[in-house]
Amino acid sequence: MPISQGVLVLPLVGVLDAARAQQMMENLLSRVVERQARVAIIDVTGVPHIDTASASALLQVARAVRLLGAQVVLTGIRPEVSQAIVHLDIDLAGIMTRRDLQSAISFATGMSLAHASPSKP
Repeated sequence: MPISQGVLVLPLVGVLDAARAQQMMENLLSRVVERQARVAIIDVTGVPHIDTASASALLQVARAVRLLGAQVVLTGIRPEVSQAIVHLDIDLAGIMTRRDLQSAISFATGMSLAHASPSKP
């Protein structure tokens, strides 16, 4: 869902399996292109747990979004999910993370506004 010019939010709720991850990727990529988004926020607050497969799916989505020229911001990582990511040795390099949706939106809108303002000589 678009929240401002150039910023999309994708709230995830429930288990992230392979079929759902593929659908998420297709929908998000088409929205990034349609809306000419610079930032796509993926909010995992509603995801009960992250395993290797779901983390891999998130990384694939992030890489695909970056190939379209947009930045992914991952937010809503709960402590137990954070521990699982570290325990599984999942590398989130290249993916911006923020504590909560509010701080992700603040970051994304600031980033989007910086790109929208004309450069000064």
